[in-house]
Amino acid sequence: MSKKELVVLIEFIDRFGLGYEVFEALKNHRINILGMEATANKGMMLKFEDISKVEIEALLQDLYKITGVTSIVFKEQMPYEQRENQLKTILNLSSEGILAVNKSGEITHINEVAARVIHTTVEKAVGNKIQNILLSNIPILDTLSTGKGYELKEIKMKINGNTFHYLTSGSPILGESGQIIGAVATIKDYRQVEEIISKVKNRNKLTTFTDIIFQSNKMKRIIDTAKTVAKSDSSVMLRGESGTGKELFARAIHMESNRMNKPFIAINCAALPESLLESELFGYEEGTFTGAVKGGKKGLFEQANEGTLFLDEIGEISQQIQVRLLRVLQENFIRRVGGSREIPINVRIITATHRNLEELIDKGQFREDLYYRLNVIPITIPPLRERPEDIPLITQHLIRKISKKLNKENVYLSLETISYLQNQPWPGNVRQLENTLERVLNLIGQEEITLQSFQYWAGIQGYGVKSQMPENEAIVIPVPLDSNWPPLKEIVAKVEKQVLLKVLKKHKSSRKAGNILGVSNTTILNKMKSFGIKPQNSETEFYLEDI
Repeated sequence: MSKKELVVLIEFIDRFGLGYEVFEALKNHRINILGMEATANKGMMLKFEDISKVEIEALLQDLYKITGVTSIVFKEQMPYEQRENQLKTILNLSSEGILAVNKSGEITHINEVAARVIHTTVEKAVGNKIQNILLSNIPILDTLSTGKGYELKEIKMKINGNTFHYLTSGSPILGESGQIIGAVATIKDYRQVEEIISKVKNRNKLTTFTDIIFQSNKMKRIIDTAKTVAKSDSSVMLRGESGTGKELFARAIHMESNRMNKPFIAINCAALPESLLESELFGYEEGTFTGAVKGGKKGLFEQANEGTLFLDEIGEISQQIQVRLLRVLQENFIRRVGGSREIPINVRIITATHRNLEELIDKGQFREDLYYRLNVIPITIPPLRERPEDIPLITQHLIRKISKKLNKENVYLSLETISYLQNQPWPGNVRQLENTLERVLNLIGQEEITLQSFQYWAGIQGYGVKSQMPENEAIVIPVPLDSNWPPLKEIVAKVEKQVLLKVLKKHKSSRKAGNILGVSNTTILNKMKSFGIKPQNSETEFYLEDI
């Protein structure tokens, strides 16, 4: 509403001629009425141009003199403006594009999602004929003329250099006597459709525990535990940071179980909005919403029946989905969205999360009763930094995989580079390691990848490493009082030696010292040799023959 407009609600005891007297009072004060709407509880709302405070007080005095007027209240908006804003908010909260036209083909409503898909803006589209934005052979115009709806039609066209590729479903809008007064359509960007399909489809990869690369005792204990619990039907919760291989474990558990010949269905709960996630998990009945598939659709619980359903990022689901999921786990029945029929299901649930669910429970964001249902067998997969002895094997496996994709043969990392990889924190774990290796293999031509070339192209030198030297411990170099300055090279060498001595005093390993100072193990050994630094005790991990 403009700042130059006022809205008032006048409530009254109804009587003949009251409305006429109200308008006469406004006319006497020369007030231009911009809008009027009757209310349900014997009242009227008026919108008129702003007037001064003195004029408002004079108007109120005259209005209260009218017999039957009981109260006058100033409001923010007219009721139709409130309804319009509510509708706009609802439309823009939808993850699908929504577009409505009147009988003449003029766009009456469009949300921001639909505007983006058809390369326009809400302001430009509303009031414009849809033929002026899209072509004249689009299905919604057929619905206007025939009254017949359509489902999941794929539209692909190019207009003025813009490519339109989307799925659309539409229905007519009918008046009280059954006449066509408009049409409404849903629009979903085809890229979004492809992404959803890739998230929820059953990838038929036969992953077993032999596909998990490891040599550490820590991982061996975890895999032995997973193999043992795989034979049962109890719910498993996989905990661990992003990129540790939680889905790999879930698939391996399924293949080790008695359900191995039944479906394995995986879905990332964080990848879909709540409304779409609910229909994907539980399915829906025909006619539940615009665009619903004829005959309804099976949800992932039904598709995974007798098999395994893997719910990744379980900590991201809403309270509403949590309630429905808890009911399924308790009763082994599901009910489709929009349906009333109870459908029995027999599904093993494996969940995964990188979130701290205990903290979410304390904050009231995750149900405690659901947590205990899902967390029957918790398995925590350690990050790479806690099992550095696995990194060489994983690295070799990834290099073979990436080299095959890039058609590069005989590529290998130097021992110095592998040692360097073992000392990185890898917050993204195996996923980050794989991406880093792929970047380097794309950019380096030679077969052997040295530490220097790896650091140059990987962009992780010194990543996550902070110097552990005391900040208040200064490096002191004696300076002559006369003009006989030593060469700069000699001064730098003295500084280097003091720094190296301080680091080696705390980190009795050339590899660890190199990691702290951001240089290679070889560089540390060469510096020690040139400065005459010898290992201090038997705990020092040096290659003595190189010193």
